[in-house]
Amino acid sequence: MRKTDIGRVRSLSIKCLSEVSWHDNARMRQDVREAGGLQTADQFDVKWTPGNAAGISALVETIDGGGRPRKILVDVGWDVDYMDEVFRREGVDRMLAAGEIDFVYVTHEHVDHFWGMPAVVRHRPDVKLLIPSGFSGRSRELLRDSGHTGKVVELGPEAPRVLFPGCASVTFDIPIFLKTRGEQVLYFHVEGRGMVIVTGCCHPGVIGLLEYAQEAFEGFAEFHGIYGGLHISPFEEWGPPQDELLDRLKTFRLQRLACNHCTGVITMEKMLERGIPVVRGSGKHGSRSDLYVGNGDTIVF
Repeated sequence: MRKTDIGRVRSLSIKCLSEVSWHDNARMRQDVREAGGLQTADQFDVKWTPGNAAGISALVETIDGGGRPRKILVDVGWDVDYMDEVFRREGVDRMLAAGEIDFVYVTHEHVDHFWGMPAVVRHRPDVKLLIPSGFSGRSRELLRDSGHTGKVVELGPEAPRVLFPGCASVTFDIPIFLKTRGEQVLYFHVEGRGMVIVTGCCHPGVIGLLEYAQEAFEGFAEFHGIYGGLHISPFEEWGPPQDELLDRLKTFRLQRLACNHCTGVITMEKMLERGIPVVRGSGKHGSRSDLYVGNGDTIVF
Protein backbone atom coordinates (compact mmCIF):
# COMPACT_ATOMS: atom_id res chain seq x y z
CA MET A 1 0.00 0.00 0.00
CA ARG A 2 1.33 3.42 -0.97
CA LYS A 3 1.44 5.65 2.09
CA THR A 4 -0.47 8.94 2.23
CA ASP A 5 0.53 12.07 4.11
CA ILE A 6 -2.80 13.58 5.15
CA GLY A 7 -1.31 16.82 6.44
CA ARG A 8 -1.94 18.27 9.88
CA VAL A 9 -4.75 19.87 11.85
CA ARG A 10 -3.74 22.60 14.26
CA SER A 11 -6.25 21.64 16.95
CA LEU A 12 -8.91 19.04 17.67
CA SER A 13 -11.71 18.91 20.23
CA ILE A 14 -14.66 16.55 20.40
CA LYS A 15 -17.88 16.98 22.35
CA CYS A 16 -19.83 13.85 23.14
CA LEU A 17 -23.43 14.81 22.41
CA SER A 18 -24.76 11.38 23.36
CA GLU A 19 -23.11 8.01 23.92
CA VAL A 20 -26.28 6.18 25.01
CA SER A 21 -27.59 4.00 22.19
CA TRP A 22 -30.58 2.75 24.12
CA HIS A 23 -31.72 2.86 27.71
CA ASP A 24 -32.16 -0.83 28.56
CA ASN A 25 -29.59 -3.37 27.31
CA ALA A 26 -31.72 -6.37 28.22
CA ARG A 27 -34.74 -5.02 26.38
CA MET A 28 -32.70 -4.28 23.28
CA ARG A 29 -31.19 -7.78 23.24
CA GLN A 30 -34.65 -9.30 23.66
CA ASP A 31 -35.98 -7.27 20.72
CA VAL A 32 -33.18 -8.62 18.52
CA ARG A 33 -33.60 -12.21 19.71
CA GLU A 34 -37.31 -12.11 18.94
CA ALA A 35 -36.48 -10.95 15.40
CA GLY A 36 -34.07 -13.86 14.80
CA GLY A 37 -30.77 -12.71 16.34
CA LEU A 38 -27.94 -10.34 15.46
CA GLN A 39 -26.66 -12.41 12.53
CA THR A 40 -29.98 -12.95 10.75
CA ALA A 41 -32.33 -10.12 11.71
CA ASP A 42 -32.70 -7.00 9.57
CA GLN A 43 -32.73 -3.85 11.72
CA PHE A 44 -35.71 -2.56 9.73
CA ASP A 45 -37.76 -5.63 10.67
CA VAL A 46 -37.04 -5.66 14.41
CA LYS A 47 -40.00 -4.57 16.55
CA TRP A 48 -38.05 -2.13 18.69
CA THR A 49 -39.53 -1.45 22.13
CA PRO A 50 -41.06 2.05 22.17
CA GLY A 51 -39.25 4.45 24.48
CA ASN A 52 -36.00 2.46 24.63
CA ALA A 53 -34.13 4.23 21.83
CA ALA A 54 -31.62 7.05 22.39
CA GLY A 55 -28.66 7.66 20.06
CA ILE A 56 -24.98 8.17 19.31
CA SER A 57 -23.63 11.52 18.16
CA ALA A 58 -20.55 13.73 18.56
CA LEU A 59 -19.46 17.20 17.48
CA VAL A 60 -15.92 17.49 16.13
CA GLU A 61 -14.33 20.95 16.04
CA THR A 62 -10.94 21.42 14.45
CA ILE A 63 -8.73 23.96 12.73
CA ASP A 64 -7.28 22.42 9.61
CA GLY A 65 -3.78 22.79 8.26
CA GLY A 66 -4.77 25.86 6.28
CA GLY A 67 -6.12 27.64 9.35
CA ARG A 68 -9.79 27.10 8.53
CA PRO A 69 -12.17 26.21 11.39
CA ARG A 70 -14.23 23.07 10.73
CA LYS A 71 -17.25 21.55 12.45
CA ILE A 72 -18.35 17.97 11.77
CA LEU A 73 -21.43 16.25 13.17
CA VAL A 74 -20.47 12.59 13.54
CA ASP A 75 -23.56 10.35 13.57
CA VAL A 76 -27.08 11.55 14.25
CA GLY A 77 -28.54 9.19 16.86
CA TRP A 78 -31.72 7.14 16.80
CA ASP A 79 -34.81 8.46 18.57
CA VAL A 80 -35.78 11.77 16.99
CA ASP A 81 -37.32 13.28 20.13
CA TYR A 82 -34.27 12.30 22.17
CA MET A 83 -31.91 13.79 19.58
CA ASP A 84 -33.99 16.96 19.38
CA GLU A 85 -33.38 17.46 23.09
CA VAL A 86 -29.66 16.66 22.76
CA PHE A 87 -29.14 19.04 19.84
CA ARG A 88 -31.05 21.79 21.64
CA ARG A 89 -29.10 21.28 24.88
CA GLU A 90 -25.73 21.49 23.13
CA GLY A 91 -26.64 24.22 20.63
CA VAL A 92 -26.25 21.96 17.60
CA ASP A 93 -29.69 22.98 16.35
CA ARG A 94 -28.48 26.59 16.07
CA MET A 95 -25.21 25.54 14.43
CA LEU A 96 -27.10 23.57 11.80
CA ALA A 97 -29.55 26.39 11.12
CA ALA A 98 -26.70 28.89 10.78
CA GLY A 99 -24.79 26.66 8.36
CA GLU A 100 -21.88 26.22 10.77
CA ILE A 101 -21.73 22.44 10.35
CA ASP A 102 -19.47 21.65 7.38
CA PHE A 103 -20.96 18.20 6.93
CA VAL A 104 -22.62 15.28 8.67
CA TYR A 105 -20.49 12.16 8.78
CA VAL A 106 -22.40 8.90 9.30
CA THR A 107 -20.04 6.14 10.38
CA HIS A 108 -22.48 3.34 9.51
CA GLU A 109 -26.18 2.73 9.07
CA HIS A 110 -27.05 1.08 12.39
CA VAL A 111 -30.21 2.39 14.01
CA ASP A 112 -28.51 4.19 16.89
CA HIS A 113 -26.16 6.10 14.57
CA PHE A 114 -28.39 6.98 11.62
CA TRP A 115 -32.13 6.84 12.26
CA GLY A 116 -32.17 10.24 13.98
CA MET A 117 -31.59 12.01 10.65
CA PRO A 118 -34.94 13.90 10.80
CA ALA A 119 -33.66 15.72 13.91
CA VAL A 120 -30.86 17.13 11.72
CA VAL A 121 -32.90 17.80 8.59
CA ARG A 122 -35.51 19.93 10.35
CA HIS A 123 -32.77 22.48 11.05
CA ARG A 124 -30.75 22.10 7.82
CA PRO A 125 -32.36 19.98 5.08
CA ASP A 126 -29.53 20.69 2.61
CA VAL A 127 -26.65 19.78 4.91
CA LYS A 128 -23.89 17.82 3.18
CA LEU A 129 -23.83 14.14 4.14
CA LEU A 130 -20.94 11.67 3.96
CA ILE A 131 -21.84 7.97 4.10
CA PRO A 132 -19.84 4.76 3.56
CA SER A 133 -20.46 2.64 0.49
CA GLY A 134 -22.66 -0.33 1.26
CA PHE A 135 -25.65 1.62 2.57
CA SER A 136 -28.75 -0.49 2.02
CA GLY A 137 -31.67 0.54 -0.16
CA ARG A 138 -33.88 0.79 2.90
CA SER A 139 -31.45 3.18 4.58
CA ARG A 140 -31.37 5.32 1.45
CA GLU A 141 -35.16 5.35 1.50
CA LEU A 142 -35.11 6.44 5.15
CA LEU A 143 -32.79 9.28 4.15
CA ARG A 144 -35.14 10.40 1.39
CA ASP A 145 -38.13 10.21 3.72
CA SER A 146 -36.33 12.38 6.27
CA GLY A 147 -36.57 15.30 3.86
CA HIS A 148 -32.85 15.59 3.23
CA THR A 149 -32.15 17.63 0.09
CA GLY A 150 -28.39 18.14 0.34
CA LYS A 151 -25.45 16.51 -1.39
CA VAL A 152 -24.73 12.89 -0.44
CA VAL A 153 -21.13 11.77 -0.83
CA GLU A 154 -20.54 8.02 -0.77
CA LEU A 155 -17.02 7.05 0.29
CA GLY A 156 -15.70 3.70 -0.88
CA PRO A 157 -12.94 1.46 0.49
CA GLU A 158 -10.50 1.94 -2.38
CA ALA A 159 -8.14 4.33 -0.55
CA PRO A 160 -8.04 6.88 2.28
CA ARG A 161 -9.97 10.03 1.34
CA VAL A 162 -8.40 13.27 2.57
CA LEU A 163 -11.37 15.45 3.51
CA PHE A 164 -9.28 18.50 4.36
CA PRO A 165 -5.68 19.11 5.45
CA GLY A 166 -5.05 16.91 8.48
CA CYS A 167 -8.20 14.76 8.23
CA ALA A 168 -8.83 11.56 6.27
CA SER A 169 -11.75 9.16 6.06
CA VAL A 170 -11.30 5.42 5.62
CA THR A 171 -14.13 3.04 4.71
CA PHE A 172 -13.87 -0.58 5.83
CA ASP A 173 -16.02 -2.79 3.62
CA ILE A 174 -17.01 -5.44 6.15
CA PRO A 175 -20.29 -7.20 6.98
CA ILE A 176 -21.88 -6.00 10.22
CA PHE A 177 -24.71 -7.63 12.12
CA LEU A 178 -28.39 -6.66 11.64
CA LYS A 179 -27.95 -6.98 7.85
CA THR A 180 -25.71 -3.93 7.41
CA ARG A 181 -22.37 -3.46 5.71
CA GLY A 182 -19.47 -1.02 5.89
CA GLU A 183 -18.17 1.42 8.49
CA GLN A 184 -16.09 4.54 7.95
CA VAL A 185 -13.60 6.06 10.38
CA LEU A 186 -11.95 9.48 10.71
CA TYR A 187 -8.19 9.89 11.15
CA PHE A 188 -6.76 13.23 12.31
CA HIS A 189 -3.04 14.06 12.39
CA VAL A 190 -2.79 16.67 15.14
CA GLU A 191 0.24 18.91 14.82
CA GLY A 192 2.76 18.26 17.58
CA ARG A 193 0.68 15.42 19.03
CA GLY A 194 0.18 12.54 16.64
CA MET A 195 -2.64 10.52 15.11
CA VAL A 196 -6.15 10.56 16.59
CA ILE A 197 -8.83 8.10 15.49
CA VAL A 198 -12.55 8.95 15.71
CA THR A 199 -14.80 5.92 15.43
CA GLY A 200 -18.49 5.17 15.70
CA CYS A 201 -18.59 1.52 16.76
CA CYS A 202 -15.19 0.21 15.65
CA HIS A 203 -16.66 -2.89 13.99
CA PRO A 204 -13.39 -3.39 12.06
CA GLY A 205 -11.66 -3.77 15.46
CA VAL A 206 -9.50 -1.23 17.26
CA ILE A 207 -6.26 -3.10 16.53
CA GLY A 208 -7.20 -3.16 12.86
CA LEU A 209 -7.73 0.61 12.85
CA LEU A 210 -4.35 1.21 14.46
CA GLU A 211 -2.51 -1.17 12.15
CA TYR A 212 -4.20 0.40 9.14
CA ALA A 213 -2.82 3.81 10.12
CA GLN A 214 0.68 2.39 10.42
CA GLU A 215 0.45 0.90 6.94
CA ALA A 216 -1.45 3.69 5.14
CA PHE A 217 -0.25 7.03 6.56
CA GLU A 218 3.17 8.60 6.54
CA GLY A 219 4.57 11.49 8.50
CA PHE A 220 3.38 10.61 11.99
CA ALA A 221 5.65 9.28 14.69
CA GLU A 222 3.08 8.11 17.21
CA PHE A 223 -0.57 7.65 18.03
CA HIS A 224 -2.07 10.25 20.31
CA GLY A 225 -5.61 9.15 21.02
CA ILE A 226 -8.93 7.54 20.17
CA TYR A 227 -12.48 8.81 20.56
CA GLY A 228 -15.66 6.75 20.26
CA GLY A 229 -17.04 3.27 20.72
CA LEU A 230 -14.59 0.37 20.54
CA HIS A 231 -17.12 -2.48 20.63
CA ILE A 232 -15.05 -4.47 23.11
CA SER A 233 -17.77 -5.35 25.62
CA PRO A 234 -21.02 -3.67 24.57
CA PHE A 235 -23.08 -6.01 26.77
CA GLU A 236 -20.62 -6.04 29.68
CA GLU A 237 -19.26 -9.54 29.08
CA TRP A 238 -15.61 -10.42 29.67
CA GLY A 239 -13.19 -13.23 28.95
CA PRO A 240 -9.66 -14.10 27.72
CA PRO A 241 -10.16 -12.57 24.22
CA GLN A 242 -10.93 -9.18 25.77
CA ASP A 243 -7.91 -9.45 28.09
CA GLU A 244 -5.67 -10.23 25.13
CA LEU A 245 -7.08 -7.32 23.14
CA LEU A 246 -6.32 -4.82 25.91
CA ASP A 247 -2.79 -6.22 26.25
CA ARG A 248 -2.25 -5.58 22.53
CA LEU A 249 -3.86 -2.16 22.71
CA LYS A 250 -1.47 -1.09 25.43
CA THR A 251 1.53 -1.74 23.16
CA PHE A 252 0.46 1.14 20.88
CA ARG A 253 1.18 3.59 23.74
CA LEU A 254 -1.82 5.85 23.16
CA GLN A 255 -1.82 8.99 25.26
CA ARG A 256 -5.57 9.60 25.60
CA LEU A 257 -8.48 7.18 25.26
CA ALA A 258 -11.90 8.83 25.27
CA CYS A 259 -13.83 5.63 24.64
CA ASN A 260 -17.53 5.29 25.41
CA HIS A 261 -20.73 3.81 23.99
CA CYS A 262 -20.16 0.16 22.98
CA THR A 263 -16.71 0.00 24.61
CA GLY A 264 -18.38 -1.15 27.84
CA VAL A 265 -18.02 0.05 31.42
CA ILE A 266 -16.23 -3.16 32.37
CA THR A 267 -13.70 -2.42 29.62
CA MET A 268 -12.94 0.97 31.13
CA GLU A 269 -12.41 -0.64 34.53
CA LYS A 270 -10.01 -3.18 33.01
CA MET A 271 -8.16 -0.42 31.13
CA LEU A 272 -7.69 1.58 34.32
CA GLU A 273 -6.35 -1.52 36.09
CA ARG A 274 -3.71 -1.81 33.35
CA GLY A 275 -2.74 1.85 33.56
CA ILE A 276 -4.16 2.68 30.13
CA PRO A 277 -4.76 6.48 30.01
CA VAL A 278 -8.55 6.62 29.99
CA VAL A 279 -10.06 10.12 29.98
CA ARG A 280 -12.83 10.28 32.55
CA GLY A 281 -16.10 12.18 32.26
CA SER A 282 -18.76 13.79 34.40
CA GLY A 283 -21.49 11.16 34.21
CA LYS A 284 -24.08 13.87 33.50
CA HIS A 285 -27.12 13.96 31.20
CA GLY A 286 -27.84 10.25 31.55
CA SER A 287 -24.41 8.83 30.74
CA ARG A 288 -23.92 5.33 32.08
CA SER A 289 -20.69 6.11 33.96
CA ASP A 290 -18.21 8.83 34.85
CA LEU A 291 -15.33 6.48 33.98
CA TYR A 292 -15.34 7.81 30.43
CA VAL A 293 -16.17 10.89 28.34
CA GLY A 294 -19.96 10.94 28.27
CA ASN A 295 -22.96 13.06 27.38
CA GLY A 296 -22.06 16.76 27.24
CA ASP A 297 -18.36 16.16 27.96
CA THR A 298 -15.59 17.59 25.76
CA ILE A 299 -12.10 16.24 25.17
CA VAL A 300 -9.26 18.25 23.63
CA PHE A 301 -6.57 16.25 21.85
